[in-house]
Amino acid sequence: MQQIKTILILWKATIIQAMEYRVSFLFAIIANFADFSFGLLQYVVFFTAAKSIAGWNSDQILTLYAVFMFIFALHFILLYPNLIEMGEMVNRGTLDLLLTKPVNSQIVLSLKKISLEELGSLAASFFLLGWMAFKGVLVLNFYTLIQFGAAIIVSMVLVYSLFILLMSLAVKLEKMENLSQLMWSLFSFCRYPVEIYPGWLKHLFYSLFPIAFISTVPASAILGNLSIELSLLGVALAFAALIISTRFWRYCINSYTSAGG
Repeated sequence: MQQIKTILILWKATIIQAMEYRVSFLFAIIANFADFSFGLLQYVVFFTAAKSIAGWNSDQILTLYAVFMFIFALHFILLYPNLIEMGEMVNRGTLDLLLTKPVNSQIVLSLKKISLEELGSLAASFFLLGWMAFKGVLVLNFYTLIQFGAAIIVSMVLVYSLFILLMSLAVKLEKMENLSQLMWSLFSFCRYPVEIYPGWLKHLFYSLFPIAFISTVPASAILGNLSIELSLLGVALAFAALIISTRFWRYCINSYTSAGG
């Protein structure tokens, strides 16, 4: 409970700071909504030349894109600002101060800062999913909604686990410029169904590097095409990833010797 109160106070401070420049804040939201719309155009172009992509028709691909942008927006609202700041905290020595506080450093450092600029992308993804539901593309029954909810949680846990691994590396390497680009590379793979990739790469994306569970699997769930076996595999992989990343974080923090060396 104390962790939640601390995070909420920090969020309030972040929002107040963002609202000091309201025109810039509003423009950023509109710009991200426009960016979502431009991204949508590439799929429109694809389907002027083909009726399906790796077995996914246009409505299914748009559903995948909406799910992808939903996860993408949540990541950039909740996690990415803290990933960028992590290297700066190590260099400035402010990480030392936080580690002396009676709080869970992993939770606080993961969520201490938020960025609401991606609300435009988040709203656009909801709008697109709503349109797909209106068209009858989505299978909205109790079973598929449960599967979809579980798949979204698995997706966020996997993204969070990678985030924790990168934060841990920031403690060791003290620089985030190149590491933060890994997140962009990850999301670039998730914009399309994993079925478009070669067989060996597709198997890799369902196992050792499970990016299939970030957008392809949740989209399959809401479309009613997800097997229970694949759902359970996603839960197991997310659980394992969270344990590994958390242990690596503790190792890096325990071996951290402060900014002074």
